[in-house]
Amino acid sequence: MKATVKLYKTDGQGEYGFPVKLIISHNRKTRRKTIGYSFEEDWDLTSNLPLPSHDDFEDLYTTILDIRKKAVLSDFRKLDDFPAAFDFFSDKKPTVSLNFYSWMDKRIKLMESQNRNGNASIYRDAKKAFETFSPQLNFKDITPQFIERFKNYQKELGNKNTSIRVYIATIRANYNAAVKAGVIEDKKPFIGALDGVKIKKRRAKNRYLSEETLREFENLSLEHPSYQRAIDFCLLQFYFCGADLIDIYYLKKNDLSNNRVFLTRRKLGDRQYEFDILLTEKAQHIIDKYKCDNPKKEYLFSWPKAWTSYKTFRDNHNRNLKILQKRLAIELLPKNDNLTSKVMRHTFATMGKFARIEEDLLRELMGHERNDIDTVYKDKYPEAERDAAQLKIIGQ
Repeated sequence: MKATVKLYKTDGQGEYGFPVKLIISHNRKTRRKTIGYSFEEDWDLTSNLPLPSHDDFEDLYTTILDIRKKAVLSDFRKLDDFPAAFDFFSDKKPTVSLNFYSWMDKRIKLMESQNRNGNASIYRDAKKAFETFSPQLNFKDITPQFIERFKNYQKELGNKNTSIRVYIATIRANYNAAVKAGVIEDKKPFIGALDGVKIKKRRAKNRYLSEETLREFENLSLEHPSYQRAIDFCLLQFYFCGADLIDIYYLKKNDLSNNRVFLTRRKLGDRQYEFDILLTEKAQHIIDKYKCDNPKKEYLFSWPKAWTSYKTFRDNHNRNLKILQKRLAIELLPKNDNLTSKVMRHTFATMGKFARIEEDLLRELMGHERNDIDTVYKDKYPEAERDAAQLKIIGQ
């Protein structure tokens, strides 16, 4: 019976790096067990040990040395079956001293690489809130008592239950990701974590614009360029089957081809997929007003593409809509509310229902996440049928 520990690169790199595996060999047979994870830059391939830059250096380094010491003992070498061999090393405690904030930083970096900048921003806010309360935090420090103290601290600051719940839910998501990765043992510190921070549950606000208001938008000609752009991009969202503003902002020139628009919902992160809709005359008219004519630029619109630049654009867009809503007496249905970019997605969906468009067809037009893997490879509805539904909804 022989045992060793290696950074196991055969299966490829995952979300948390390559697996670090305990490899046991006996009678020309081999069994493996993951004991941790590491990125290659945090690993010494010569000594097969983590480098000091590894987030879990102390515990993982100690664990591997302990395995090596036991692997040379006669009690281990004379074992004759794999379960007993793995049990021989199982008295080592899970690696729970991993720095929690370092873990979150890697998760944030991952989300940014997947264009999930909204989620990354939420993670940063939660991390900042916890760092203010506890500048140093390891996984083993996250206990029910710690969460309770954090809740009381947030209440003393006067923060609303909604914000506190988001912070705790975000930390819980990061903790659960580490459990799923096999990095830590689940001590279940979040049982009852949201007790005392209840919020009033409300039905989703599916506010929308009437067809009459949409036609008024199409006929508006405003002197202020920013106000006109706000209206134009509301309409463009509607013409693009309720596309999110961020997906329009980041459109590339090659996303428009053969009279079609190829969209990818950034909101879905690593679950996103490409779908196409008809490039209508109404949409093309708006695009022509704002498109970048420089042939060397890859993006359809010339605004800066950093995440902070998009946030500024979105905030200004929604602020302009708020001003226009008041000046033009724009009302939402069925109950009036604030006009924002989100309203246009609800508007397209509602107009589709009013037009008696089949629900699955409407979902396909709007690029909803697909639950059936089979539909990733083929469209359920023919292009002509999808285009006809789109034109019926937008009124062209």
